[in-house]
Amino acid sequence: MPQQNPSAHSSKQHNSNRIEPLSPKGTTMPEQSESKSANDQNRHTETIWRIVIDAISLIILLIVSIISHYEAAPFTRGFFCSDATIKYPYKNDTIPAYAAIILSVGVPIIWIWTTELCKLLYFKRYPETKFEVRLLFWGYKSYRIAPIVRNLYILTVVFGYGYLATWVLIEVTKNFIGELRPHFLAVCQPNIDCTTITLPNPYNSYLQYGTNYTCLNSDTASVREARRSFFSGHTAPLFFGFGYLIMYIHVSWSWRHLGILGHLFQVGLLVLASYVGYTRISDFHHHWHDVFAGAVVGSLIAFVTFKFILNWRRQDPQFLPAITTSTDSCATSSNDPLENMNTYPVRLQEYDGQSAEAGLFHSSDVAVRSRQKILQPISLLKLVFDGLSLAIVLLAWLLLKYLVKPVRRAFLCSDLSLYHVEPQKKVFPTWLLFLCAIGIPLIIILLSEGVRWYYLFRKKSAKLAYELQIRSKIYRIPEWVGNLYIIIGVFIFANCVTAFLTNIGKVTVGRLRPHFIPSCFQKYSYNDFCVNPNDWIVNYVCLGESSSIVKQKDGAYDIRQSFPSGHASAAFCGLIFLALYIHKVWKYRNFGLFPYVMETLCFALAAYIGITRITDNRHHPTDVLGGAILGTFVAIIAFRYMVGSFKRSVLSDLGSESIID
Repeated sequence: MPQQNPSAHSSKQHNSNRIEPLSPKGTTMPEQSESKSANDQNRHTETIWRIVIDAISLIILLIVSIISHYEAAPFTRGFFCSDATIKYPYKNDTIPAYAAIILSVGVPIIWIWTTELCKLLYFKRYPETKFEVRLLFWGYKSYRIAPIVRNLYILTVVFGYGYLATWVLIEVTKNFIGELRPHFLAVCQPNIDCTTITLPNPYNSYLQYGTNYTCLNSDTASVREARRSFFSGHTAPLFFGFGYLIMYIHVSWSWRHLGILGHLFQVGLLVLASYVGYTRISDFHHHWHDVFAGAVVGSLIAFVTFKFILNWRRQDPQFLPAITTSTDSCATSSNDPLENMNTYPVRLQEYDGQSAEAGLFHSSDVAVRSRQKILQPISLLKLVFDGLSLAIVLLAWLLLKYLVKPVRRAFLCSDLSLYHVEPQKKVFPTWLLFLCAIGIPLIIILLSEGVRWYYLFRKKSAKLAYELQIRSKIYRIPEWVGNLYIIIGVFIFANCVTAFLTNIGKVTVGRLRPHFIPSCFQKYSYNDFCVNPNDWIVNYVCLGESSSIVKQKDGAYDIRQSFPSGHASAAFCGLIFLALYIHKVWKYRNFGLFPYVMETLCFALAAYIGITRITDNRHHPTDVLGGAILGTFVAIIAFRYMVGSFKRSVLSDLGSESIID
């Protein structure tokens, strides 16, 4: 027999293994297994049963909510004659129920659908993905559907489930608790007068419905609704819808282009939801704790629905073009900056957090002592939108502070919390607050970044370079300059948003300061001012109150702007942001406990500033607590999410990973 060429036999065997999908023993080759796994990731099958079951589930929730709203009888509570919280007059809704439903459903759905359609049109500029969705019908027949259809279906159905679940919880809770609304007596019109009760303590006597009193109002539906105060049916659905939309915007929008403008939209949604909730208090349809509970419940349901039920980063059917090149930008970048900027599939996955691919394909951090650089593209639109966003927030803050007058809030003349002595001086004047809450954090951040830049420059271990493309020109920006822009820009924006939200609370709540009655009427004694302890003072004019369109700095308008504390919100926002920065950045091995001491000092200084507002008789304790919560919340959101959305690795770049020995 002729001898075969070993090289030819080896080549033939290699080609056979490469072409045939199965090995001689019938097992899948590793290459084919990897290819099959990759193809499975690009295929998804939905069944018609899912659609049917989803529809049945939503119908059940809808029926339960309708029955609970119109048919179920709420718990019939009694009341105390001394309960001043249910003696408010009846007012019409500022925001009707139908308007709240349109806002809570229409705005999120239209926004989400528009975003998804824009993404589809935008990504048509690039090669289509290999992702395939098929809908399986009865008889094992399946039809191919566009990924955008599955996207919109999942987003809409999960939103509908969370929204209806919120309504079911609202209606069931209202009927079980049966809390009386603030205007209950005006609607009920009880057939009893508390002043005619001959008991020893008539104002502390509990009157039970059916035994001690009945309602004279023949409109049973209005009386029934007046027993369903907890919790707010306007606030909870609105916070669910807007909370769902806020999280969708954070995940799906491209922060590389929009910058702070996207966060401004999120703040606007939160402000609108808060305003609608506040109108329920000012209209005397809900107590403050009803609105607060509704906001918390709606927000929690939105978080659970979006985070765990929807799990959008996993459900997203990958509209982005499939990545066919290596994601290691250090290995694939060429010498041409323009060519590097145009490698869209790789760069977008690394730096845009708008889809699931961003978390799957972003490159790992380069070693600290590596000389290789990662190029971070910056869009010119981001700089424009950042400036526009800051201008909008500052303009809105100026309008609220100097042109918008606070609501004229009624008060009980026997409210002893309003008889405090007029303050003579401020322990922390505004200029000192600005220095401690804004000036000192900025100085520390600048010095810290300067030291870090010097260390990295000396060690030659900087790993990132920013690129700003303006038309056809590309400008290289050093890492420390880009980091400074991000940190300081977010810090300033967070303080502006805090001031804006604080002034919204001041003018919409219109809470009276502790020294309101002495400053407004020059009455320092409760006996000199009150005739009847239960008199509500509704129509009043303070001494020196001007009708000028521009508000007086410390006049009659200022004494009706107690909640929340502006000093507390500004102090906690600036100093807690600084504490978070120190905790992340100052992880030097030789510093020991010094960073923790600085963090403690930041919190202590913020708390002291807030306490001085109570000791100065300028704020109630709850005003300071509200300002502290607001400032801390904004600082955490700004540092944790806003900084990370602009540059995925900025926090790790600022931390100890960049400077370890």
